[in-house]
Amino acid sequence: MKLTGVFVIETGVVNRGDGIGNIATVKKITTPEGIKVFFSPVSYKRALWRSLQQNKHWKEPMVSRDGGVVQRTGTVIDSEEFDFAGTMIAKPKYERESTLLIDNGISVNNYFGDMEFMTNMAISKLYGENEANIINKEIFYGIYIMPFGIEADRIGVQEIKSLDTKISDSDTIEDKIKKVYEALNIGNRVSETNIKEWVNIVESIEYNIDSRGRKITKIVLTKEERKRRLKELLEGMGELSRRMEGSERNLSPYFSVFSLKYAAPKYMFLIKKYINKKFLEGGYLDFDDLKKELEDFAIQEQKTVKIADYKSYRAVVNEIVEEIFGETKDD
Repeated sequence: MKLTGVFVIETGVVNRGDGIGNIATVKKITTPEGIKVFFSPVSYKRALWRSLQQNKHWKEPMVSRDGGVVQRTGTVIDSEEFDFAGTMIAKPKYERESTLLIDNGISVNNYFGDMEFMTNMAISKLYGENEANIINKEIFYGIYIMPFGIEADRIGVQEIKSLDTKISDSDTIEDKIKKVYEALNIGNRVSETNIKEWVNIVESIEYNIDSRGRKITKIVLTKEERKRRLKELLEGMGELSRRMEGSERNLSPYFSVFSLKYAAPKYMFLIKKYINKKFLEGGYLDFDDLKKELEDFAIQEQKTVKIADYKSYRAVVNEIVEEIFGETKDD
């Protein structure tokens, strides 16, 4: 099951480029419609993980330099970030591809070369000097569209296909967890306290040999834990900011569309068309009109969408999470 979505975000510069001389540039991309400003999936995700660690107490993932690349390691058991972000697969034992798929956030309005001239004159005077350093910054403020997907059926589920964990049916959950981390060569980074905590969120760890002779270990977390992770992820996406140049850039969506019926968020084109039309008309963005267009479009395609503005976002997220996981004993 895949959850697709599109966020409409109103904010300023989220990402900067490498810069040219003393000019701090924005990240730009040329399109048939003009020069657009964008922010990358990497910058968005880093802001998201940081926010969730601070506000939802998500655990930082383990990291290592296996394969010559610094990357996340571990399993879906020890870190929510590892569960959603996966890792660079420098060695096959880290078989975890991202379950959260983010595309570039690209502005609808064009960049027209706006600049801001700045100096540190006030600080220089405090130091007793009348000379200042000068910097020019490209500036931008506009509306971005960011599509994304979440592979909901893979949350809290991981298959390890290239390592023999040597798990047996008679092993307890504690023993199975220990053997998994020992096989990954990170058993020394896991304490008995960790294992006792993790037992409560692990539903099963199964060990089988497939038709190709591969020894596969499958980890499945409890439905309660998987539900918690998705709910907190979506809530975090709904009230997100990114520290930037001594301020915060608001990345919370003003308008959101979700669907469990679309394989890809093709309804994004309808959103983009509507906003472009309003820009040309010089009119106010009435998202009630857009909501009706999206609902009619989905009905025409015999699909469904869930739509939220910033006021109804949390209620819509709760509906989505309930539809995916249903009631659990923690409810």
